[in-house]
Amino acid sequence: MAKESANNAVKRRRAELNFTQQEAARRADVSLATWRRFENSADSASALDGFRADNLQGFARALKLSVTALRQLTDTEANTEVEDQVEVGQSVSDVVQVFNRFFTGEPLTPADAMALANTVDFSDFVPTRDGRLHLETSFNDEFAAYLKGEATIRDVGLLCDLPELALTQVNNHWLVRMGERIMRIGSELGKGRVPHPQCLADEYALWIVIQNTEPPQIGDVLDLFPGLRTADDVFGHDPDVDDPDDEHAIREEWMNRMVGGLLPPDESHGHRRYDLTLMEAYGQGIYDPGDPRHPLRWFDRDDLRERCTSELAFVRLPKEEQQARTAEALDRMSELLRPGTGNNSH
Repeated sequence: MAKESANNAVKRRRAELNFTQQEAARRADVSLATWRRFENSADSASALDGFRADNLQGFARALKLSVTALRQLTDTEANTEVEDQVEVGQSVSDVVQVFNRFFTGEPLTPADAMALANTVDFSDFVPTRDGRLHLETSFNDEFAAYLKGEATIRDVGLLCDLPELALTQVNNHWLVRMGERIMRIGSELGKGRVPHPQCLADEYALWIVIQNTEPPQIGDVLDLFPGLRTADDVFGHDPDVDDPDDEHAIREEWMNRMVGGLLPPDESHGHRRYDLTLMEAYGQGIYDPGDPRHPLRWFDRDDLRERCTSELAFVRLPKEEQQARTAEALDRMSELLRPGTGNNSH
């Protein structure tokens, strides 16, 4: 019964979308024979074995699912275990309603959020319930092939965009953790939340997802999810784009808007991610594990942003107030260090 149910689930999903096999194959960018083999094999326990990662992404794209949801669709047991994710049977209109409700343009429009979420969903780092990579279910993916020694890190989508100074100083455990930071972005978006960086690893993960995402105005997100609100719907116009036919200008404006809305401002952490990019450009590296920019420190909780924000606020004060606050701080330190206070016993 389970086999029959799984087989029917793929066909039912295609029928729900009103696609013929030929149309589904076209959307998946595979041959009709490959699509038919996929549908016919969906009644076996190893339905997705033997298909390349790009085939799986194509099947998922054609059925308007994440790769995780595609795996659930062909695995009856998995369907009953997954929580906090869009159900396989949930209609496209329900997904659109979630994104339209929770993303208001500040900083993400629904189409922005969906485009970023799809970048994660169609990668090796699709969100899981517990936020952990389960490589035993991902042996068709490039990252699993890398960990088994069958591919190089340059074959792994998204992770291959990490700076050279990181890739030359880390181990596989570090890369798994980095993949899980990318997964977190997709998970947050899927729950209708804006992903806020908690550490330097999060900043890099966000930047990597942004630079690997096509703006929804020129992508296929709106075709896949009809009714999803665009920047034009949210803002009343396409912001800051003079020529609507200039794809380069559209992409540059969109990336600037994403970076400005999701990442901390340059001036608050110039010694962090942007500084690392400059150092790499000049062939420099960081070899002291105590340096907060060293890859081994990327997962430290980021208290630097608050500290930098405080320092910037201090710099912007009138000179007289700066001097008064400095004098007050010195007085407090003197009080703490005065003999007999009990604070200098060490």
